[in-house]
Amino acid sequence: MATQKDGKQIANMLYHAGVETLLTVGYAEIGRKIFKRPAPKVDFNMGDIGMLSIDILLAMVTKDMLVKQGIIPADIMK
Repeated sequence: MATQKDGKQIANMLYHAGVETLLTVGYAEIGRKIFKRPAPKVDFNMGDIGMLSIDILLAMVTKDMLVKQGIIPADIMK
């Protein structure tokens, strides 16, 4: 049986996953439009792995910056 604390942890985990996913997809789309190449796929092509890694890194850095500036909350449930 899940406790209230577990529910809060799950909600915060889903919040963080959602924010980073949306930022990653956004950076992938921006990269696709700027570099005129297809969006990276999740396979073992080194070029796609590099582009996807950069997109994820940019998303994580952006999320940290938004939290530190107070634009988005660090956790949605305290």
